[in-house]
Amino acid sequence: MAAVTVRDRNWKAADTIRVIVFVVTMLFYLIPLLSAAVFGFTLPGHGFTLQSLHPALAETGFWTGVVQTIELAILTSVVSIALLLPTLIWLHLRSQRLLAVAEGLSLIPFVVPPVALVTGANIFFRAVFPSFLVSVYSLVPFYVILALPLVFRALDSGIRAIDIRTLMDASHSLGAGSIRTILQIIQPNVRSAILVAALLSSSMAIGEYAVASLLLHSTFPVLVAVAGQTAPRAAAALSFIAIVATWLLMLLLSVVSRSHRHIAPADAGQAAGIDTDNLREGVLQ
Repeated sequence: MAAVTVRDRNWKAADTIRVIVFVVTMLFYLIPLLSAAVFGFTLPGHGFTLQSLHPALAETGFWTGVVQTIELAILTSVVSIALLLPTLIWLHLRSQRLLAVAEGLSLIPFVVPPVALVTGANIFFRAVFPSFLVSVYSLVPFYVILALPLVFRALDSGIRAIDIRTLMDASHSLGAGSIRTILQIIQPNVRSAILVAALLSSSMAIGEYAVASLLLHSTFPVLVAVAGQTAPRAAAALSFIAIVATWLLMLLLSVVSRSHRHIAPADAGQAAGIDTDNLREGVLQ
């Protein structure tokens, strides 16, 4: 009886510690966020107002920069996933040793600072292809490199959670090719990981400042920094809007991911569009 009482006390103490840690963490994130919102959406003598946004919104090229930033985020997500998903599938199937090496190499963007990356690329492209860095879409390769550690681990975790070798062998035995198997068998099973990778890469692209500023491109973070020099309230309000938009996008992706989890998996042959009846007849013959 005494042992049960001690155990109950330990559980209650552990629950209390979890609640305290959760509350402290939420306060750590919410207090600065709410402070930025109060500062950004208020003016002395006016109270809550949206007039603080007018100086930034009236800047020439602001909306063009916002649209370009969204385009960069989409392109970064698509290119990152298109490059890494087939590569990781091949590594998991063919070479576990190279997978460990690739995992280590994917950490290089965390080690090399963006300033060094941009400086080296700037020297190279100025001599070989000068017009490349003029376009705002030249930021996409840099963003893909910077998002590499995040996207790599998100996709790798999703692939490790399924028995990819069995799925590939079963699909191939039913007559599907590798590309068809990846698109119609593997991709639905790692859809949650793909959504997480897309969210991480797009969030990085939307919030990245150093590379865009060094290459003299007016993306959303650069515009916010410029607005903060003359209109700090507008910069605080725009930052709050960007953070809330990212959270809403995360919530939307979470809802979409959960809805797909509740869908019962279809037969592998039906999912790949393979005539399993003819295949069985051929085997029996």
